[in-house]
Amino acid sequence: MIAGAVVGGGAGASSIFYNPAIISDINESKLSLNASLFAYEISDAKNILGENIDLQSTRFYAIPRSVSFMYKPANHPSWSLEFAYLNVANSESSGINFTEKNIDILTYLPGIERYQAYTDLKTDIRTDFFGAGGSIKLSENFFAGSSMFVSVNSKYSTYQLDINASPTASTTNNETAYYNAKHETQEMVKFNDYRLLWKFGIFYKKPRFSAGLNITTPSVGGIYSDGKKVMRKQGQNNITNPETGEPMQNFLIVDYAEKKEVSVAAKSPFAIAAGCTYSTPDLKKTIYTTVEYFSSVASYRMVEADENTNLGAGSILENEDFTEWLTFVDGANPIFNAAIGYRSYLKNNLKLLAGFKTDFNYKKKKETSTTSPDKSIKSNNVDFYHITSGLSLRIKGQDITAGLQYTLGLNNGNKQMVNLSDPVEFNFEELKALQGTRTNTVKTVYNSFTLLLAASFNFGGNQKK
Repeated sequence: MIAGAVVGGGAGASSIFYNPAIISDINESKLSLNASLFAYEISDAKNILGENIDLQSTRFYAIPRSVSFMYKPANHPSWSLEFAYLNVANSESSGINFTEKNIDILTYLPGIERYQAYTDLKTDIRTDFFGAGGSIKLSENFFAGSSMFVSVNSKYSTYQLDINASPTASTTNNETAYYNAKHETQEMVKFNDYRLLWKFGIFYKKPRFSAGLNITTPSVGGIYSDGKKVMRKQGQNNITNPETGEPMQNFLIVDYAEKKEVSVAAKSPFAIAAGCTYSTPDLKKTIYTTVEYFSSVASYRMVEADENTNLGAGSILENEDFTEWLTFVDGANPIFNAAIGYRSYLKNNLKLLAGFKTDFNYKKKKETSTTSPDKSIKSNNVDFYHITSGLSLRIKGQDITAGLQYTLGLNNGNKQMVNLSDPVEFNFEELKALQGTRTNTVKTVYNSFTLLLAASFNFGGNQKK
């Protein structure tokens, strides 16, 4: 409820993730459960398919957020251990659009054609951590700790674009009665990638002030991956070169690979976070602050597979290089995020909690492949701002917390996924048929409301505290 501003103290059951040195700050063993009772989100991406051609999506869902067990060994009072499962990221979106209009787009045919475009985009991205950590009390005020996680990065993305242009009834004759110009694109990526990463933290604590530092290593891959599938399809028919009036080659290039044929890697960056807390003299009010830096990740092959040796055979494209046809790339920009939290005791056993944090998108305007942008998984990269507030009640030594999170997402100036508003028969700039040149005019507004519930069951120690 204090928006993750806890690297410098107050992390509680989330210490293993935010700063493992704070695990030693517990006074008793405890089992903690944290869940989203429900969440409702609305996304509207304006101009993403062309001027005034939008994609909207809504989702209502419930997911577990974390389960952890913190253990205070009675025979080693300076040590504390924690075991945890955490859902670190969960993003899902889908959008369907059908655009239809009458325009003069085909060089070969006189008059007006019926232009129809169907777009379908679905993405499901999730990251789960399974880990263990521990910390040690080095002195009265100084603590150190580390944790290790197995991260499970799951991605499923499908994209379909089907465009057709054919003569209208008023211009149809026997020669063109069944004439249809076509462009089609399909992409699909699916995998679960298991990787290792470590966190190292230090923590300094005084009665009214505390500070901490946490370092997260880049993830190390090659452990295991499953559920791997990748497909790419692209084709065109009955397209005329608008500059020469000559027909262009019809083609259909498609390939698919799965399981052992596919290798995947979902890298994560190096990160360093610092934070501090400050309390009033009566200790009834506390301010929490945290800033975190995430390093860049150079463009890399996230998914790759050996392509069919006959790919492109029989077409004018057969001499082109298709060795990267089933390759999808990824990368990350360097970013800073910040969070601020507030805690106030309304009564001895009742706390008001509130927070605000940024969640800037590390892929925003990142060209992962400048020579072939189609090698990136289709996505609409949005910056998020989270506001949280809730109450925490201690009853007979146990803690119950409930609250609400509101998330605002904004995106202004990203490049369109496709331009269906100003199509041409063949776009030589992007080498695509029946579509226009994409512009940086996407504006996205995202709203989400989440009801959160957490419970900590404490064992031993001073439970009235």
